[in-house]
Amino acid sequence: MYDVIIVGAGIAGTLLAKKLAEADLKVLLIEGKKIPRHKMCSGLLSAQARHILKKEVGKVPSVVCCHPKKMKGMKIYPTITEPPQDFLESIYNVWRSDFDYWLTIKASEAGAEVLDQTQLLSFSENEDRTIEVSLKGILGPQKQQARFLVGADGGTSSIRRSLYKNEKRTWFQFYQTYWKGDIDFPHDWYHVFLDPNFSEFFAWANVKIGKEGKTILFGTGAAKGSSMPHLNNNFQEYLEEAHGFRAEKLLFKEACAMPKFFDPSHDYKFGKNNILLIGEATGLVYIEGITPALKSAVIASDAFLQAGDQVLQQYEKNVQPLCRKLKVEWETILKLFPGFSHKSK
Repeated sequence: MYDVIIVGAGIAGTLLAKKLAEADLKVLLIEGKKIPRHKMCSGLLSAQARHILKKEVGKVPSVVCCHPKKMKGMKIYPTITEPPQDFLESIYNVWRSDFDYWLTIKASEAGAEVLDQTQLLSFSENEDRTIEVSLKGILGPQKQQARFLVGADGGTSSIRRSLYKNEKRTWFQFYQTYWKGDIDFPHDWYHVFLDPNFSEFFAWANVKIGKEGKTILFGTGAAKGSSMPHLNNNFQEYLEEAHGFRAEKLLFKEACAMPKFFDPSHDYKFGKNNILLIGEATGLVYIEGITPALKSAVIASDAFLQAGDQVLQQYEKNVQPLCRKLKVEWETILKLFPGFSHKSK
């Protein structure tokens, strides 16, 4: 039997696995995809995220970064007619596939067992509150048991959906494209566009230069996927006309769904009994989602190591300051850019 089974080898799951394994807990980390795996993300590490990583894991290696490695911050464009507002912050530019792989290696080196290409089919709680999980991997189905189960399986968490079957959530669709080409805006800034012609959330664009050359990323969001082609076309035309975007080849495109986490009705869920939710599965998301994921993993680890059998209660108590901080940060954004909150109503 494992002490803890963690579902999801993203940032929150891998850091929690590492910390618990270092404390001599028997940990199984499950990932549905083959590692290293791609993750839809702009791949930006804030100074705060790097501080946590340096303390908990080590210095972020240059090999997981792309060029420009250090970015100056965010340029936020309220509308197409207004100049951007600069928000200065030292940001590292990484590929999430390489970055998450580095964290997974660190978890494995600490003693966590890692199973990739393995799906969680179901889970149940026994009378003694231990958890039994049914898994399906490349070697076929299997069952495992643990004292605790942790859902680190993202904003569309299957564990959260199973725990809160009647929960009603408002969903948003996000679409991102990757292009070989060039663009004239400063490459060492992350560019955010709030004009409602481009997105019902915000549109974004940035540059990553790696061994495959220069990649231009840009994306948009909408309450309904059917709105996406129109918004994306508007945004691409704007980038071409206003910022000199020159497309050579579409490398690939992707889409995902996320809860409408910037809405006042957005609710945090922490788990039930011996089942915890961390990171995006909890609802801990901001414009930059890596820092909340790291923080929730540290908070959950502390709860495991301090609270005996009352892990969930301790975790829910300790994570409240982070929940309040994220809500304040969203409120600040909505005050700075009041039109942002009305786009999807």
